[in-house]
Amino acid sequence: MATQAEFIDALAKAADITKADADRIARAYAKVALEQGKSGFAALPDLGRFKSVTRPARKARNPRTGNMIDVPAKTSLVLKVSA
Repeated sequence: MATQAEFIDALAKAADITKADADRIARAYAKVALEQGKSGFAALPDLGRFKSVTRPARKARNPRTGNMIDVPAKTSLVLKVSA
């Protein structure tokens, strides 16, 4: 697994651009993908698809105390990686 700095270095070398430009591109790409995914669906070429999923409310156990707690329903973003 690469750190963010390693990823930016690799991106800069692969595209033959500066690290600053690579960082701006990576951040813009991520921002657009998340905005599109939150609206329901976003396809990222050669990477995968983001999809908005609603998770239902549920009961969970606090591992420290053992008490049952209520976890509210929430919307999550799921990435299905391309093969």
